[in-house]
Amino acid sequence: MLTNWSVITKPVKNSSLGVSHRERYLMDKRHTNHRNSERLISIFGNEATTRKIALAGEAFRLMQVTSGKGGRPLTSYAMEYCLTLPKGYRPSTHQWRLIVKDCCIALAKLCDLNAEELKAFQKQIRAVLHQQKQDGNRGSGDHVHLIIGKVVGSRVLKELQKKKATKVIKQAFSLATLKHANMDHRQYKVVEKQRGRRLSTWQYQHQNSLETLEIEKLIKQIQTQSDKWTKAKLEGDFKQEQRQFNRIKRNLVRIEKYDLSSQHRRKLAVVRSTVKKRGL
Repeated sequence: MLTNWSVITKPVKNSSLGVSHRERYLMDKRHTNHRNSERLISIFGNEATTRKIALAGEAFRLMQVTSGKGGRPLTSYAMEYCLTLPKGYRPSTHQWRLIVKDCCIALAKLCDLNAEELKAFQKQIRAVLHQQKQDGNRGSGDHVHLIIGKVVGSRVLKELQKKKATKVIKQAFSLATLKHANMDHRQYKVVEKQRGRRLSTWQYQHQNSLETLEIEKLIKQIQTQSDKWTKAKLEGDFKQEQRQFNRIKRNLVRIEKYDLSSQHRRKLAVVRSTVKKRGL
């Protein structure tokens, strides 16, 4: 679980293709990363907005080529900010709109836009709210993916990708949640503190795989130990009966520390039922 309000900043790479991929991903209910998402809600913009972001970027690249000035071609047309709250905090959709609006205003001020640039900036704001399951300690809480186009007319908003922009949006996010949802990050009590640095994708998947194997192993052990306990009881082997009884108890305690999937819960329920029927 996150220890506080969180903002993650990253450029949307791979030109217009990257922008269209993010649009599909953010609204894809069947994506594996969204298995803990209860609802995906569009709060600003739509698919047409991401097309505008892509077109603005492609127009700028064409201008780069035709001007003959050289320089590195633009490959990132937008910035993405992920605004995340810990579990247990759920602003309404309307409150999220107000929060995101304040964050965008803060970024627009940072970029010091003129009237025409501000109009273009406002037309390139895409925001999708992901409402997450609130049970368990794993996974993030509710969060908004905010995508903002970097190209306004003939200008690339380099300010959006600097550290100062991250600092500004973090401050704006904290202030806006307090102002519009009466949620103060200073009063949040940490439920579970993550240790160490953030894991890369492969490390996270590897860790999950190891935990899944351990859970499967424990369930299988409990079933085997239950069979051995029954056999010992029928044979009158009190020492073996007591040994298996203690092992079952220990493994049931060990398995409780894991955040079990629904499939593992069902398997464990069957094993528990068997154990209970046998008088353990």
